[in-house]
Amino acid sequence: MNNHSNVVASSLAVIGLFVFANPASATDLADIGLENEVNACVAEVREHADFADAVRVRHDIVAIERRTVGYTLNISTSVYGKADREAIRAYATTCVVNGDNKPLRFTINAKS
Repeated sequence: MNNHSNVVASSLAVIGLFVFANPASATDLADIGLENEVNACVAEVREHADFADAVRVRHDIVAIERRTVGYTLNISTSVYGKADREAIRAYATTCVVNGDNKPLRFTINAKS
């Protein structure tokens, strides 16, 4: 994917965060800087997922858990091809991260 697609993918991650988070807490999440955690996890997803033939990639934050140090984010990633109706690949990711540092723990599994 090109750089534009990477920016779109990261932006979608942040959008997904606000869609799945309680709307009242969206401002709170921005205030504590959770965008850095989301971007760090999405960057790690990009390192491990297969984006071949991707036209669009969507990252949805499906769960957020506050940890002693940082957060655990559960991310659902869908990779769309030219047809754009159904994902050609999908991944479930769990990422433990603090700030924009490399994740402390990262697991990714292809969904069937």
